[in-house]
Amino acid sequence: MEEKTIQITLAPYKGVQVQKREVTVTEQEILSEMNRARGYASRTVDKPDGSAEMGDQVVIDFIGYIDDEPFEGGDGTDYPIVLGSNTFIPGFEEQLVGAKAGDCVDVRVPFPENYHAKEYAGCDAVFKVTVKSLRATIVPELTDEVVSRISPCKTVEEFRTYVENQIRSHKSDQFLQEKENEVLEHIVEQSEIEVPEELVQERADVLKNNLLAQLRNSGNTLEAYLDYNNLTQEMFDAYARNDALNMLKGQAVLAEIAKAESFGYTQEELMQELFTMARSYQMTVDDLREKIGEKGVEMVGNDILHKQALDFITRHSVEV
Repeated sequence: MEEKTIQITLAPYKGVQVQKREVTVTEQEILSEMNRARGYASRTVDKPDGSAEMGDQVVIDFIGYIDDEPFEGGDGTDYPIVLGSNTFIPGFEEQLVGAKAGDCVDVRVPFPENYHAKEYAGCDAVFKVTVKSLRATIVPELTDEVVSRISPCKTVEEFRTYVENQIRSHKSDQFLQEKENEVLEHIVEQSEIEVPEELVQERADVLKNNLLAQLRNSGNTLEAYLDYNNLTQEMFDAYARNDALNMLKGQAVLAEIAKAESFGYTQEELMQELFTMARSYQMTVDDLREKIGEKGVEMVGNDILHKQALDFITRHSVEV
């Protein structure tokens, strides 16, 4: 049987105009990140006689009732919750503020209309809560001593510069990725690409199977995933097919550019890529090669070419 291939007429790929992005870091961003970093040096202390405040960790037992009947999944024992973390449904945590260890509190809250478990959506519930213990989080002031414990810096001023550089680096990486996506999307849209339906369906099946494996590994089901995201099976299949089509078009464009520019890679570069993959999977390179086979190794090589092509079109784009 004749192998199905993607047919492509490549659009011009040099000089693509993209939005200019300026990397700026505000004082508020720096101060906010420095303040967040203080949390790494925080410590918790028991509050045997104190009252619960927002930010405290409260350990509770609870039983939830709807229409005076306990409902499935609405109970817990020795459950730790940080007030203000929005772990529970809206309004629950606020009603525990002021409670002390040993207190019993009736928490009355409505389930949100868009709650993922549709049988409870919009229902009024009462949770019988027993507060078992309280712990407060103590966050220290940012001093040179604290800075030396949470970072490679020795002074607060050094840490400020370090934080600014980290934020700038993160934004630069983010902007580069946005630029790469913008350039590639433009070339894909301007190119003529015909992708056989068999290839689209094959890639869509791979994407769906990968998601199913992730759900199984985390103890979830596809039904729960669809319910939580308000998706039907038909919508899920359509999204998977659309993602597959876009991926195949993007890869076809990059492969064609790599071919046009005569890009290549050495065995050393291929082995380095395989070594990085193997390390992420906690495997040896030999075990990885055996697992993915020669076709998999070829795909790794293609990824190297695709990265070279993506870097090339991004470097040859024009910011406006």
